[in-house]
Amino acid sequence: MKRYRVVVAGALGLVGRGVVEHLSSADEWDIVGVSRRAPDYESRAQFVSVDLLDRDACRERLGGLTGVTHVVYAAVNEQRDLVSGWRQSGHTEANFAMLRNLFEALEAGSPHLQHVTLLQGAKAYGAHLGAFPLPARETDPRHMPPNFYYEQEDYLRARQRGTSWSWTILRPPLIVGFAVGSAMNMLTTIAAYGAICRELELPFRFPGSNLTHIAQAVDTRLLARAIHWAATTPACANETFNVTNGDCYTWERLWLRFAKVLGVEYGSPQPYPLAQGMADKEPLWQRIVARHGLRPYRLADLTSWPYADWQFAKPVNSYLSTIKLRQAGFHDCADTEEMYVDWFARLRREKVIP
Repeated sequence: MKRYRVVVAGALGLVGRGVVEHLSSADEWDIVGVSRRAPDYESRAQFVSVDLLDRDACRERLGGLTGVTHVVYAAVNEQRDLVSGWRQSGHTEANFAMLRNLFEALEAGSPHLQHVTLLQGAKAYGAHLGAFPLPARETDPRHMPPNFYYEQEDYLRARQRGTSWSWTILRPPLIVGFAVGSAMNMLTTIAAYGAICRELELPFRFPGSNLTHIAQAVDTRLLARAIHWAATTPACANETFNVTNGDCYTWERLWLRFAKVLGVEYGSPQPYPLAQGMADKEPLWQRIVARHGLRPYRLADLTSWPYADWQFAKPVNSYLSTIKLRQAGFHDCADTEEMYVDWFARLRREKVIP
């Protein structure tokens, strides 16, 4: 049986955690998780804690890794002001440096590198700027920089020329799964908002301004399977693919179901900036944690209020074509509504939400 050794950068984030959990069930994969923090979940993976912005630390902590055959790069550095930070040159500089530092540290000790998977997203099409042509296709032109995706991609392309390894770029839309401390985690943000509404005996109102915004999501479990497929499928060499659940959603369609599943009264929509309104809710959350015997996470570790405000107020639709992915042979799909229901059930079982 062939054996592989994969380095997963951003192993505690939504994507990285999904990849680690998925590959842990495959005996042929040895997994090295890279993150700034120590792991907060059990896994057979080896974890290395290092700040990817620190070039010397990367060489010290990662330079000794040998026999690496695959890299999954899902690490991201976000600015303090999340949404406006996406448009700042410093955002690009930091994220480019992180990829470069990791790659330079690994490359010397891994002459048998086979494949690198680089995670991007809908911001490659300018989703953070406003309207873009729909459906977005992998061949669409770039928008005006800055955008760290472009810097990372150009670096990877240049580094790969004349070598025996290949790369694949995957572009998911909204990513849904579980991770602690993620800056873009809609799942636990919605779940925590529902629990707070229930605790205060308030109706569960949609707090944004665009209930009928059409968009897509991807389950981290499906995305992990796509990453596994891309890493081991020759047809994916040096190609870019959009990857989604395969359907689309509106918050209008989902919100009533969310209320039922979360056990809270449904209320009519009412615009309410969560980043401001939830700023003082940590003591309330800790009372919820104590009453229900939940894991002792801080509310700030589970929620992404600025990101939720942005998602709930998007003025334009967003849709990524997955025709190229299907034609290449990946046909996995998921029902977005049922995905949320399944994840909420898992969060309950694992004592993350009441």
